[in-house]
Amino acid sequence: MLKQYFKQALNMLRENRLISMVSILGTALSIAMIMIVVLVFQIQSANFLPETHRDRMLYVEEGTEVSDSNNSRNNGSMSVEAVRECFYTLKTPEAVSAWFNFTYPLSLPGKQMYKIYSIKYTDTDFWKIYDFSFLGGKPFSEADFTSAITQAVVSESVARKLYGTVEVTGKPIIIDRIAYTICGVVKDVSRAADTSFADVWVPYTTNAFILGITQMENMAGPFSTCILARSRSDFDTIRKELAQQTARYNATKQDCRISFLENPITRFDRAIGSVGQRKVALKDYLLETGGLLLFLLLVPALNLIGVTQSSVQKRRAEMGLRKAFGATRGTLIRQLLCENFLVTLLGGAIGLILSLLLLPACKNFLLQKTDTALNSDMLFQPGIFLSALLFCLLLNLLSAGIPALRVSRQPITNALKGDE
Repeated sequence: MLKQYFKQALNMLRENRLISMVSILGTALSIAMIMIVVLVFQIQSANFLPETHRDRMLYVEEGTEVSDSNNSRNNGSMSVEAVRECFYTLKTPEAVSAWFNFTYPLSLPGKQMYKIYSIKYTDTDFWKIYDFSFLGGKPFSEADFTSAITQAVVSESVARKLYGTVEVTGKPIIIDRIAYTICGVVKDVSRAADTSFADVWVPYTTNAFILGITQMENMAGPFSTCILARSRSDFDTIRKELAQQTARYNATKQDCRISFLENPITRFDRAIGSVGQRKVALKDYLLETGGLLLFLLLVPALNLIGVTQSSVQKRRAEMGLRKAFGATRGTLIRQLLCENFLVTLLGGAIGLILSLLLLPACKNFLLQKTDTALNSDMLFQPGIFLSALLFCLLLNLLSAGIPALRVSRQPITNALKGDE
């Protein structure tokens, strides 16, 4: 029976090519727009290399506030002392890492270069939290970090730019007039992986100048942190433990106090636009984004309702004749739904492909970082395609369900006459 329904649907598409094309393209464009919105959110929140544990991570980025009794405030990041006292002492997380970013030109011994690269100064837990793909060598060790040994991990593109090959382990590079030895090479990281992205990664203990930039009783500084929980159920426990460590640290100071505003935030909080760790209310986000998605959903639904209603009007006599020969209301509804589902499915498939083509073309104004490289790990998630399929089903019910119900309820005599 279903096979017969789809044969009839194909015949209808051939008979009404212009209307069919309008319906399919209208559906495709609307689904493409929705998919682009969803894909942008996915890029900001889904797990992909090297940030494969985003669902278990908490962040403190520019979410630190240091104040004193004179009501002077410093909002931004924290010092290395604050990191060590408040974060490295946490027992609940699986790992805690701190970092700060700087840009410097990279050079080779005896060869001055001027191109600026992103340098991430970090610690050894950074390599436990993020899953980098090493093409050669390994990350700097705990001993390197503790002793401020000038070891560096470089990206594949940097290695090729400087030496023309990725076989550069053990070779020197110059960062801010300091000689480093390359200890590892990793695959390039997309800027969409914003907390792990860099061109070069080195121990932060090697930059004494930046470590010395502190304010407010040595509490404010350049550092951000990320926390990898063993489970998402540990988030509240980690926040409570951090509050205890913060209170203990504050008790050692004379005048200044440090706080982390609304506590470490999740990846979802970051994705919906929380800035400086001041959260965006979920209801406000849903009202704004949900309204947009609902609008994009209703446009093709209303379009298809009109087209479906027009096609049903032409087939009232056929439906009346089928009812006269014993076709039930359910049979007629299933037929119309199946026929319309083919149109929706074709539009959905085209819309999915279109979204994957449009996103790279439009990323300059859709993504905050315009040079973000998009890869399959970001875009191809099973959940997103399942959601798209469910969306097609919903669209089919909205656009075909109402006309199908109306025609199935019409008396046989009226249907045979073609009356409304």
